[in-house]
Amino acid sequence: MSSGIVETFNGMPVHYIDAQDALEVAAAGWLRREVVALDTEFMRVRTFHAQAALFQVCDGEACYLVDPLTIADLAPLARLLDASDVLKVMHSCSEDLEVCERHLGALPEPLVDTQIVAAFCGYPMSVGYQKMLATEFDVHLGKSETRTDWLQRPLSPAQIHYAAEDVAFLPALWRVLAQRLAGKPAGDWAREECAATVARFRARTGADWRALGGAWRLDRRGLAVLCALHAWREETVRTRDLPRSWLVPDAALLRLAELRPQREEQLGAVEDLPEGVRRRYGRAILEQVATALALDAAELPPAVPPPLDTAQGRRLKALRAHAITRGEALGVAPEMLARRRDFEELLRWCDAGEGVQPPAVLGGWRREVIGEELLALARKGAA
Repeated sequence: MSSGIVETFNGMPVHYIDAQDALEVAAAGWLRREVVALDTEFMRVRTFHAQAALFQVCDGEACYLVDPLTIADLAPLARLLDASDVLKVMHSCSEDLEVCERHLGALPEPLVDTQIVAAFCGYPMSVGYQKMLATEFDVHLGKSETRTDWLQRPLSPAQIHYAAEDVAFLPALWRVLAQRLAGKPAGDWAREECAATVARFRARTGADWRALGGAWRLDRRGLAVLCALHAWREETVRTRDLPRSWLVPDAALLRLAELRPQREEQLGAVEDLPEGVRRRYGRAILEQVATALALDAAELPPAVPPPLDTAQGRRLKALRAHAITRGEALGVAPEMLARRRDFEELLRWCDAGEGVQPPAVLGGWRREVIGEELLALARKGAA
């Protein structure tokens, strides 16, 4: 397949770009637009990192499918993402951000995520692109290529059609949502939340070992072992580009932290640890355990809080009920105002004597909209 128009979709030509000069020309045009829609297709089955297979762009007049497998220099796409005067529109973009960062070395800013904005327009949280198009435009997209192999070449006509669909309606969808929020406080909240999405992604520090189910059952020494093993696994899977579960499943990490093995034969007691991993990485695992066991008491991580108790559970239900009521009154998805983890953080923060760092629900636009109300309710329930 060579660069050129490969079909017409939604009244727009669809350009397939697999040559450097064609990408340069197209990108120059994108930089003159005020709004450009973006999407990616990628594969991640046997790898840790997502493998970019296609970048889709729509400028409102044409769709472009950029083939990263045949173009060596994707800098023109990176310049588009960095362009501060071009608004980038995406839908449910968390995984796309990872692809952009790894393969383009850039993140889309300023960004609008129509899934986020939709939650401020009365749509349910995490509403799908297909559902929104059916509701707003009576357009019904197919799902036949959802599980397709995007790394195959040449792409089939069905794949090309599917890829174009993903961006062809995004500019119009954003216009509808923007008009709906024009002049409303929720418009400012939505813009702040979209900007925060990129900021949180950029500030991320990797998977959180404290989030592993059952970590709260470990004492501080066991948590030190878990932390060390988790960090070793993260470094190893990133280096070798393997899924985490292919190396050491979460259950095996927790079991190792419980047993704290010091000899290779003790690793056999960890049922979820593959035999091949024991042979190849047994010594490395034991070194991580030994390092954690040698830490001074002052160096051990703090305890992981247990699940909420019964009384806290009742208070959480009250907080959630309030968020639902406020969301209905504001026309905003309640989960956008606060989610379960926000309630849990707030309750723990209150019950621990309000430590140094307040929970996220007490920051940004949420503080005034609902955070202070939830805080008062949480304090009242604790009295």
